[in-house]
Amino acid sequence: MKINTDLLPSGPYEGVVVLIDVLRTCTVAPLLLDRGVAELALTPSLRSAKEAAQAGALLIGERQGVPPEGFNHGNSPVQLANAEVAGRSVVMVSENAPRWLSVTAGGSDLLLGSLYNAAAVADAVVALAPARVDLVAAGFAGEPDLDDVVCAALIANLIQQRVPDVTLLGATRFATTLARSMPDPLEGLWRSVAGQYLRSIDLEGDVAFAARVSTSSSVPRLQRILQAEPEPLYYFSAANS
Repeated sequence: MKINTDLLPSGPYEGVVVLIDVLRTCTVAPLLLDRGVAELALTPSLRSAKEAAQAGALLIGERQGVPPEGFNHGNSPVQLANAEVAGRSVVMVSENAPRWLSVTAGGSDLLLGSLYNAAAVADAVVALAPARVDLVAAGFAGEPDLDDVVCAALIANLIQQRVPDVTLLGATRFATTLARSMPDPLEGLWRSVAGQYLRSIDLEGDVAFAARVSTSSSVPRLQRILQAEPEPLYYFSAANS
């Protein structure tokens, strides 16, 4: 198996793609599936999300780290860990991972990965048995960021443990070398631009939450794309569902 890492999405992609956004979309997504969300849609557009809410979906999202007006919840995993969401359809808006869905959704399988579900993601990739997997970091504000790079290195390492015969491509060796200097993933998240921003708006608890490694067994997997204006809705469910 070939393991490629991109520090930012470049595309086009074929085959299996893992989109990584540790702070916070791809940490929140498996958390919501763990809590029994029936269907989870991601979109970068507030307008598309609000139109979907007219059919009864819960709105979860952020702009500059805080919930937009009219949303049921923000993107704080600390707060969502106790939210009543079981059985509901949820639409989530954020500023990093969703903006890249149009780039990363062209492959055969799109998974959402983070530290929170890292081992489950590695298991899902191995089960799919691709010739190549692309680990794609979402970054922060259009620039590479440390939290996603550390996570990509961990997932690459976990895949290697399961499939010893691998070839490392792209930034995979760079990411794994960088991650070795920070044995505790929390350090990478704490020092990342995204982590510093969350700390500046008193959401440091979210940084600590997102540093939990392989806590979730849920792997969000793209199931369908619903065309909407101005942006589509990308619907995910658990890979094993």
